[in-house]
Amino acid sequence: MEENKSALAMPPGVANAYWFQAFNTTSWSLILGMPMLLYLKNLGATATVLGITVALIPLFSALQIPAANFVERMGYKLFIVRGWTTRSIFILGIAIIALWPEALAAEHRIILVLLMLACFAVVRGISMCGYLPWITSIVPESQRGAFLSRDTMCMYLAVAGTMLLSSFWVNLFQSQRAFGAVFLVSYLAALTSVFFIRRIPDVQGFKPRFGTVHPPWKEMLRYPPFHRYLSFTVSFNVFVAALSVIWVPFMRDSYQASGSLILGLSAYSSGIAALTSRLTGSVADRVGSRPLLGFASGLVILGQCLWMAMSAGVLPHKTIILFVITTFGGTGFAMIGMASTRLMMGLVPVMGRSHFFAIANVANSLTMGLMPIVWGLVFDGMGRVMTDPVSTVSAWTWNRYSLIYAGIVVGLLVAQFFRHRLDEPKAISTEEFMHILFIQSPARLVARAMQPFRRFLPPG
Repeated sequence: MEENKSALAMPPGVANAYWFQAFNTTSWSLILGMPMLLYLKNLGATATVLGITVALIPLFSALQIPAANFVERMGYKLFIVRGWTTRSIFILGIAIIALWPEALAAEHRIILVLLMLACFAVVRGISMCGYLPWITSIVPESQRGAFLSRDTMCMYLAVAGTMLLSSFWVNLFQSQRAFGAVFLVSYLAALTSVFFIRRIPDVQGFKPRFGTVHPPWKEMLRYPPFHRYLSFTVSFNVFVAALSVIWVPFMRDSYQASGSLILGLSAYSSGIAALTSRLTGSVADRVGSRPLLGFASGLVILGQCLWMAMSAGVLPHKTIILFVITTFGGTGFAMIGMASTRLMMGLVPVMGRSHFFAIANVANSLTMGLMPIVWGLVFDGMGRVMTDPVSTVSAWTWNRYSLIYAGIVVGLLVAQFFRHRLDEPKAISTEEFMHILFIQSPARLVARAMQPFRRFLPPG
């Protein structure tokens, strides 16, 4: 029995992955997340420029496919440590640009920041292909849900903390150069993450593969469980990508929200996501990933329906409503991220694992890279065509915000067709999971709460 427990325990040193995730997330959430979008928006960037900014990282993730051959030769750990160290240099470059005296024109700052982000994205796209295969190799299958829940919790807690601090800092100092200090913190966090990633254990018995490798890409894409997984994630991300383009303009231009409120909402969403990730990891190990994906998809769609209603003028612009909607989104997206990653870790074969992960990451990254540009062009084009909102119902106003959100809702509903086709033999059905969640679990909680009062009840 003791041997079985030790076999299922986390390997020594894996906890360093949580610290790495925390500091790495602190770094990229500042340099790639809401602070960067707010900085560019304050410089006068259009929605198309914001879409390009969001698209740079996913687009260059396509470099994972050619890099997959090299990571098999060098080894996961060495490959990733070198890549993470190199990409930190470009974060420092962005901080210097933001701190540069105001004589540098806003247009030139935007161009230089995009150039640095492109270089950062190239190095990141090459180096990240080995991380998931590395973690999959050292974490036992029965513990992957627990690992991912803690790992994801660390990620979202880091995002929440950095957004809160950014919100306070940006509200305290109203100048453009305040963002330079934020990006400098990103650089220091990146260096710290390298320290912890060096402490994660390497794969035992790893043997480098030399020579030219020609993976059977077509057969890998046609592998039925993997093909169904890609169909769902890609179709889902096509419409989720619009959120990165529309949300900041809606909050700044329509809602008239301050940068501090936007960062505060991001922090709150990340806090909700961290709590959700911590609670659902062990649940995924028991019931499977598919039922969690079904439940989480419903929460995400409900959240987007509420955003659509607010942009159409049906829901009032009140802060409490923003937090309610953000709760649905933070919970749903956290569950989807954790469950989909766990599902992929279980369905890809050991042979060619690095290449399967590379294909999945590239397919989703290209989707998240190209679609923000498309959505940004559509959004800017609608702004030029629709000079005045078109009201079709007395209480409902069709404008470019509500139309985009309507398209997102319809697209996410279509993606549920592909979710129903996902393979996971050991998982229970979504209907069984909903029964457990809303009927069995509340009944058990009530019975446990009533336990102290049973001695006052008459016999029988």
